[in-house]
This record gives sequence, structure tokens and C-alpha cells, in this order.
Amino acid sequence: RWVEAKSLTEAALGINDINGVYLCTGGRAVERITENDFDWSNYEKNLQRIEDFTEICTEQEINVHIMPVPTGAYVYREFLPDNAIMFDEGKAFSQAADAFGSNMIDIRNSLMAGKHEGDVFFKTDHHWTGRGARLAAAEFIGTAVNKAAAEKVRSCDTEIISSEFKGTLYSKVLLKTLGTDIIETSAYARKADMKVEIEGEEYDSLYFDENLNKKDKYAVYFGGNYGLVKIRATAGEKERKESEKLLIVKDSFANSMVPFLLNDFPEITMVDTRFYRGDISRIAEEYDRVLFVYSVNNLSEEKIVLTGSLS
Repeated sequence: RWVEAKSLTEAALGINDINGVYLCTGGRAVERITENDFDWSNYEKNLQRIEDFTEICTEQEINVHIMPVPTGAYVYREFLPDNAIMFDEGKAFSQAADAFGSNMIDIRNSLMAGKHEGDVFFKTDHHWTGRGARLAAAEFIGTAVNKAAAEKVRSCDTEIISSEFKGTLYSKVLLKTLGTDIIETSAYARKADMKVEIEGEEYDSLYFDENLNKKDKYAVYFGGNYGLVKIRATAGEKERKESEKLLIVKDSFANSMVPFLLNDFPEITMVDTRFYRGDISRIAEEYDRVLFVYSVNNLSEEKIVLTGSLS
């Protein structure tokens, strides 16, 4: 109640920077990340670690891609409050492009174009929406498979599974003017038969619908974040053998994107470096393709360890 009262008072006074959150025009909240918050040294170290990992995979003829995820503030920067201070996100993407060249999948233009048809980031949370995740998945499919497959992802049927989502940014300001968000996902993934192994436990779906009745509704995907998750859609044996096996090294942004990849990659393993302590380079030996999916901010915050030789 105190947080809500404080936020209401500050908003009424025209203050648009509350508790690390910018209040944007159109009833949107975005996370405030300044140059002081962004650890450039650690960011560059993580890029180098991924470069070293890529070299190991290339020697084994394993394709590697990196997909940095821009912040909501970058995509919706025209809606930021006047004089809002942010870090130089364009510089961060340029550094990643210099390091990875054609192996980097730059999704910024796709997200900024897609926002004119609907939200690509939640208004109350730092994650992307189902639309944003679908556009990112299509960009990857266009690179890894072909343009026709990518177009199918862009136009695929979706299902709304919640219209009452209030995310982490809402929790920081508790302003009712922010309203609620919609969680939508792949209709195919909702009905597909699959086996999902999470930390040794097996499930028949990647959705944990009981979390739709809880505060953290984003945990409907896989029940949250875990070190190692294996997904196998029970497509025909022939189709599965002919499809590439995909390893995703990720943070939580990948959770909502994976459902849109299952048509083209029926076998996917996700490794979250925040929780996994093994040698990921050894896991990669069993896969045809590796995709790194990280918010650009997490690339500056986390220490990404990928092989036993890196520290």
C-alpha cells in the first residue's frame, strides 16, 4: 500500500522515473538501465567466451548463432519520458556484430516494425510478448531453415492463455494505470504431444497452467527457469530424424520463444547458464546447431561459463 501510494503521488506530480522504472506514454513501463548499470567489461568478457565456444563448435561442424535481445526501452524509445537516461544499446549491438558477423541474428528491426501491429514487449514486464517471441523465432528460422518456414512462423495460429498478466515492472510501481497484459503462445505447441524433461523429471507439456493462477504468470513456460531442459515433440520418427537437433543456451527470454520453434526443431535442449554448472561444450557435441538467446542486459550482468577451461 505504501509503494502504491508513493507511486500514485509521484505520478501525479509528473515524476516518470519510479523505483528503477520509467513510465512511458501509452501506459507502458520499461526498466531503467543506465551506463552505470551496464557492466561493459563483463559484457565484453561474455562475448569473448561465446566467441571461444563458437570456435570449438565450428571445428566440429556445429552451427552457432547468437541472438541478443534488445531492451523494451530500446524498442519503445520514442515513448520514453523526456530526458530519460539509458545506456548506449546501439554500441552493445555493434560490438556483438563485430564479434560474430553473420552468426549474429539482429532482431531489432523486426521487433520495431512488429510493434505497430501489437505489443512486442509487455507493458508491465521486461520480457517480450508472444508476438515479440514469435517474430524473433521467425528471424532465427529464416536463418537456420529457410524463408518459407520463417513466414509460416510469423503467420502461425496463436492461443491466448491469460489476459490478466501483471509483471515485475508493475510490482515495482503498483500503478493501476498500467493495466494488464496478454500472454499468447503457439497454438501448435499447446496441443502437440511431447515429452519434456526438467532436471530429470518428465512431463507431457512445456506449459504449467497452474502458474496462470499465481503472481508470476510467465512461469507458465516450463514452470520457471532450470539448468537443463530437454524437449522432444512426438512427431513421426522419420521427421524427427531428418530434423536438426537444437541446443539453446539462454536466459528466460527463450522460454516463450521455444514454442514457436517446435515445428522446425522437434528436439530442443535448453541450458540456462545461471543454474547449470556442467561443461556446455560437451553437451553441444550432440547437437547440429546452437543458439544463444540472452537479453543484452543479462550479457552484461551474468558470468557465462561455457567450457571447463573458461573462468
